[in-house]
Amino acid sequence: MAKKLDAEQIERARHKSEKSSRREEEKRHIQETIAKNRSGERKGRVIMPERKEYAYQEAAKVRVAAYCRVSTAEEAQVGSFEMQVQHFTSVIENNPNYELVKIYTDEGVSGTSVAGRKGFQEMMADAEKGKIDLILTKSISRFGRNIVDILTALRKLSDLTPPVAVNFESEGINTSDGKNKLVISILSALAELESQQKSIAIKEGIRYRMQEGLYKFSVRNTIGYYRDYSGRIKVEPAEARIVEYIFESFLEGASPQEIADSLTEQGIRSPKGMERWRQATIRSILSNEKYCGDVLYQKTYSKDYLTHKSVKNRDVLPQYYWENNHTAIIDRKTWQKAQELLSSGNFGRRGKPLAAMKKKFVVAKVKSGVLRGFMLMDMDWTKEERDMVIKIIENTELDLNQAERSQDYGY
Repeated sequence: MAKKLDAEQIERARHKSEKSSRREEEKRHIQETIAKNRSGERKGRVIMPERKEYAYQEAAKVRVAAYCRVSTAEEAQVGSFEMQVQHFTSVIENNPNYELVKIYTDEGVSGTSVAGRKGFQEMMADAEKGKIDLILTKSISRFGRNIVDILTALRKLSDLTPPVAVNFESEGINTSDGKNKLVISILSALAELESQQKSIAIKEGIRYRMQEGLYKFSVRNTIGYYRDYSGRIKVEPAEARIVEYIFESFLEGASPQEIADSLTEQGIRSPKGMERWRQATIRSILSNEKYCGDVLYQKTYSKDYLTHKSVKNRDVLPQYYWENNHTAIIDRKTWQKAQELLSSGNFGRRGKPLAAMKKKFVVAKVKSGVLRGFMLMDMDWTKEERDMVIKIIENTELDLNQAERSQDYGY
């Protein structure tokens, strides 16, 4: 009797044989085709494109823009920023094939997010409108420090018709060369990593100064205080009177809303320069420890180094409380009474309007900008008031001279 056949084994052998023969046949076909090409039996030709992919590669006049950015407005960065602007202006103007579109700039703006970079946004919008053929920039880190933003922007530019190329001068890379894509991705990641490490180092430095009570907190929107030319906290008399009025009115039974309404009716602007005061602003002033001379560091913190968004510190990071850090506007006893009243919530409406603040001659000072610490003059002052201003200036100069002598002698 004949032996039973193994169907599965036969089929496997068949498929293997077919596969092997197909591979050999493909090899022979490739070898024969190449041989015919070399012998001239088959003839072919290359048809080159009549136009270049990027407009700047063939245009008689290339519309060129440049992008310049520095992350801070510090004096050391100002020189770098101006050098970038002057350098690219010169490069474009001295090239007869280049036509300057614009030097787009972002001074004192972080590169970790596109959101706050108005110059960058304007440049991208103009590129999408077809106004730009080529963009020059110093380096990938100047173009951005967020790998997602960098690659997204470059992809948008390359998808335009015609595409817009970006030339990174320091790295010697042009995006019109497709071989550079991987290098750009790697360098973008390194730029973001550098930004992250720098952010960590800055935060550690800030927290160290907080621990030692040396950190200079901002008083930009803190009514009643300003920093002089040397960075020391000083009381602003005109605004300090507003703070005193708020605390006095509150302890006399006025609610935060009534105080806000009263200040609005008197035409006094809020800490942010708004005509209308809000109840939340009054509550914030009443609960601010700075008005009794103390300071609480790290009330908020930056959760993400890319967005720089600040969030309230709810038992996430340590806080540092320093007493008698600066001159108080409100004595400690009054401030404590206000905190107890705020906590209890036992304050209602008085039912009658608050009295306006008593007029008092004060000299206001500029709190920020290049004129920080300077005094504001009023052309309507009387002779007596002008004499008082002169005395205030003389006393201020005397205080500054004494402070400088103390620093010279190491007191």
